[in-house]
Amino acid sequence: MRYLFRKAEGMITQNGSKSSQLPVQDVMSRNPIVIGIDESVKGAAQLMKEADIGSLVVVDREKDLTGVITEMDIVKEVTSKHLDPEEVDVEEVMSTPVETIEGKRSIKEAAELMANLGIRRLPVRDEKDDMIGIVTENDILEIAPTLIDITREYNRIQRSGEIEKYKEPGKREISGYCESCGVYSDGLVEENGELLCPECR
Repeated sequence: MRYLFRKAEGMITQNGSKSSQLPVQDVMSRNPIVIGIDESVKGAAQLMKEADIGSLVVVDREKDLTGVITEMDIVKEVTSKHLDPEEVDVEEVMSTPVETIEGKRSIKEAAELMANLGIRRLPVRDEKDDMIGIVTENDILEIAPTLIDITREYNRIQRSGEIEKYKEPGKREISGYCESCGVYSDGLVEENGELLCPECR
């Protein structure tokens, strides 16, 4: 399985396989464990421990999706501040608003969204905007092991401003995946519209 890092449009393509185009709903976890906004952080931590998971979907009194609470949220907002988890409500530490993805979207799109937002999980919704599951970084890694790394690398380059170098004249070396052999290299150079490593130029 080989992935190609595409420079200008930030697209990820795949040679010989359609794994990255699988719909999110095919790899997501259905019926994710939820918790109400009025529940305590202690209760949320216990639920995570019992289910051996790192996050919970938070719903309001009408059972609508309103946030996500993770182990990291608890550590940063409660444990590190020496607060009593039994006295802190989930609503006070959850991450909101929640970014979601439609179930028919591809896992490539989910990976790109996670990389752009710096998150590891996405609630999944149907055409009616009803939540039908949750997809995590690990779900995607099981299907397409290198997809997450590639999207993170592209996002890093975008944030650093290096992506503009692609559009400038001259032979500037950058890091990424060779569009000929698919191998990661710190010495990519644009040749005839492709990013090529030293061995493929």
